[in-house]
Parts: sequence; C-alpha cells; structure tokens
Amino acid sequence: MSARTRTADAVATAVAHYAPRGRECAYGNLRLLARVVGTVYEDALRPVDLHPGQLMLLWAIIAIEPVEMARLGQVTLTDPTTLSRTVEKLRKAGLVVVRPGADERRKEVSVTAKGRARFAAAMPCWESAQRRAAALLPLGDIRALARQVRKAAAAS
Repeated sequence: MSARTRTADAVATAVAHYAPRGRECAYGNLRLLARVVGTVYEDALRPVDLHPGQLMLLWAIIAIEPVEMARLGQVTLTDPTTLSRTVEKLRKAGLVVVRPGADERRKEVSVTAKGRARFAAAMPCWESAQRRAAALLPLGDIRALARQVRKAAAAS
C-alpha cells in the first residue's frame, strides 16, 4: 500500500469517525445559540437603536461607574479591542463619556444622562426579549453556566 493510499485511508477514517459527532461540539452549539438568541435581542432592541452588546456594556458601566476601561474589560470578559470599539460607538452616540482616570494613562467611563435615558427606554424591549429567549432556552441554566465561566475566569 502506498503512502498516498494510507493517507487517503486515514483521512476517510477520521472523516467517518468525526462527521456524525458535529453536534457534540461546544463551540458550534454555543455559536448556534448565540445566533438565535442574538437575533431575538437585536430585533427587540431595534426600536431604541441599541445592539445587545451595547446594552450589556451600558448595564455593566451603570452597575460600577465610574469604571476604568481595564476593570470594565475584566468584569465583562471583553478583549481590549472589542471593548474600545464598543465604548467608542457609545461615546459617539453620546451615551457614555470617557475621561482620564486617576492615572492619566488609564481611561474612565461613565454613562451620560442620555445614556441613562436610552438604557431606561431599552428595558421594556429587553424584558420582551427575555420572555422570547426563555421560550427557547432554560435561562436559569444559562445563568448558572455564565457564573461557572466567570468563576473559572476569575481563578485563572
């Protein structure tokens, strides 16, 4: 048997073994859930001109403001590039203000009055999305998984 035949056989064996197991993949399943649930929240928040990620970030800032960007990234488990991009969009919309922190190399974020008003306007939309999401998923289980992830991230 040639090397090429052995390689082709190994590929065929691997494909036959793993192809039926695609639905076991944590990444694939989480991406599917994120797309479906993301659409629910996108649709619900459209009337208040907020994306779900923007609302979640506003929520986090309100909970601990004023907050340094680095701390906000830790709390939300958001990478610095994504965090900066989303905060900048919120700043341009007048929903947050970014100022130098105690150490001028650090930035501090707070929600503006306009941001608080937009947040308040978004809450009925969020409630609607929550109800729709609850019809699709066990939200208690989702919260428990998120707690596990936060705990593991804090420990690492």
